[in-house]
Amino acid sequence: MASINELIARAIYSRKKRPRYGYIGPQLKQAKKIAWEYLKEYTQGLCDKVSESELYVRLKHNGAEICVYGADNPDSFRGQYFDGIVLDEYGDMSPSVWGKVLLPTLADRKGWAVFIGTFKGKNHFYKIHRRAQGLDLNPGEDANYFRQNWYSFLLKASESGILSKEELLLQQMEQDEEEYQQEFECNPNAAVKGTYYASIIAKLESAGQVFNSRADWDPEFPVDVWSDLGISDSTSLWWTQRRPDGYAIIDYDESHSKKLEYYSDLLKDRPYRYGTIWTPHDIRARTLQTGRATIQLFLEQLEDIQRFDRTSEDPIVKIIPKLAVQDGIQAVRKILPECYFSQKTTDGVEALRAYKRLWDEDRKIFSDHPDHDWASHGSDAFRGFALMAKGLFTVADVDAKAAAAREKLPEIQLEPLFADRERRLRMNRGRV
Repeated sequence: MASINELIARAIYSRKKRPRYGYIGPQLKQAKKIAWEYLKEYTQGLCDKVSESELYVRLKHNGAEICVYGADNPDSFRGQYFDGIVLDEYGDMSPSVWGKVLLPTLADRKGWAVFIGTFKGKNHFYKIHRRAQGLDLNPGEDANYFRQNWYSFLLKASESGILSKEELLLQQMEQDEEEYQQEFECNPNAAVKGTYYASIIAKLESAGQVFNSRADWDPEFPVDVWSDLGISDSTSLWWTQRRPDGYAIIDYDESHSKKLEYYSDLLKDRPYRYGTIWTPHDIRARTLQTGRATIQLFLEQLEDIQRFDRTSEDPIVKIIPKLAVQDGIQAVRKILPECYFSQKTTDGVEALRAYKRLWDEDRKIFSDHPDHDWASHGSDAFRGFALMAKGLFTVADVDAKAAAAREKLPEIQLEPLFADRERRLRMNRGRV
């Protein structure tokens, strides 16, 4: 509520031409429920337009607009500008939304940004809180710059005075300690319930395996790529190298709503020499525009890509078989301790850290299925890497399982079905 009123106050006193401000939640539906009614209430009498369909208000004295957005469609921000934005529950958004999409929208207007929420482990929201204090910076970054230009404020429920001691005690009694510490005390060390890999990622960080120079690209080894392609959704790519001491995870990229040519160019623009480019099983599907399988188009676009073994006749593009999600999750848990992540994989590491089970609101428990949110794309691609790189499954294994399943299916023929239908009709003709 304080942040919404900050947006309104800034909009009221702005002297810029056509000022524009935004409140951004992880999902548009969620953001609307949280902010839209407050925004209308606190601007009542100040607006000459209130758009229920586009979720924005326009102030009548200076034309300033304040709009509600969801980070689940990052392309909706492209081409826009903002004088100020609030990112609510930034930890539940893809970290690339800030650096790749929103930060450029503030550049020419010298706009500002506010990040609010609660920590869910030491995720990217926690890290931006630390950066604001000039802590945990990348090599070459000036700590004084962050201390002078950023502001950071941590407000625990036990210190705010907003909730009474009796209410806090009730909340603590009705929740387990980890939940209470996370939601009310903003404790980054509290275990995040429902996540698949957060505790493993924390151990890798303690062991120095995350953002380690050992994972930088080594030209002496082939590079494999693992993808989760989505034409109308996000596509994630992991670049890996198998080394004598484990697996170097050297690069990561995630983009939204890009054409196939974008990803083939992305692969060719990297300096890497490739061993195998692994794609998901649905790449076999034919496109409506061409009538040809996506994999055929992809192969044609990668004809001139750099191969590690130029004499190899083995196909450079291979398909990851469709396998049970739980098998993949177990495979990721097994392979993560053998992985080293480079600095280029920041967004991918955060996706793995945030990947979690779906919360069943009716039964108040976590389901057995993953939540399909921003973290699922990078995690799905990494799951394919874990399954195939460790040799837990091979294409031949999966083909054999599919063949065995087909053999168990009963043979169905149309003629007996039609004959049975006619027999049932004759039996029912004399009935009313």
